[in-house]
Amino acid sequence: MIYVKAAAVGIVSGLLLAVVWVLGALWLPIYWQMLLSYVRNEGGGVGGSVISSDSALFVALVGFTAGFYLTVRRARRRPLLPS
Repeated sequence: MIYVKAAAVGIVSGLLLAVVWVLGALWLPIYWQMLLSYVRNEGGGVGGSVISSDSALFVALVGFTAGFYLTVRRARRRPLLPS
């Protein structure tokens, strides 16, 4: 049962990390260019970004692995019966 719970936690953590990665990778380059154009007092700054599915898949896999591992590790360290 612990592996089912760990898989569910891994899926959720993988999805959350992938969403944060995509939002950060899309938002930060655009915001950075606009901030630089504001500081330099230039005209309208234009920024762009590209995200491949490979990077999002890798980040989701890392999130799944971390969530799964930490859940299993936490369950194994906890005593089964309180003393």
